[in-house]
Amino acid sequence: MNFIKFVKETETKAVVYFTHRMPFDEIYGLTEEELSKGILVEEVPDPEDNGKEPTLYINPETLEMWYEYKDLPLTPEERINQLETQLKITQDALDALLLG
Repeated sequence: MNFIKFVKETETKAVVYFTHRMPFDEIYGLTEEELSKGILVEEVPDPEDNGKEPTLYINPETLEMWYEYKDLPLTPEERINQLETQLKITQDALDALLLG
């Protein structure tokens, strides 16, 4: 059993913001009061390792769970490389226009 907390976005879609995979563990488990503030589900799926940021969702009516993914922000090094590439393309285009 797994314990989750979520916030509804619609009647059939809610974002999961807390998961506990051992809610009944003697040491790390949750109290009855804590358990009353969420729901128990059989399984929480693992996200894909696709280089994107996963967000876990649940359908509160059916308890179906899924991930939606978004691109991670570029690191400073990646952003610099991107800008340098764009600058080179622009410079090459200007050189071609000016030098014929």
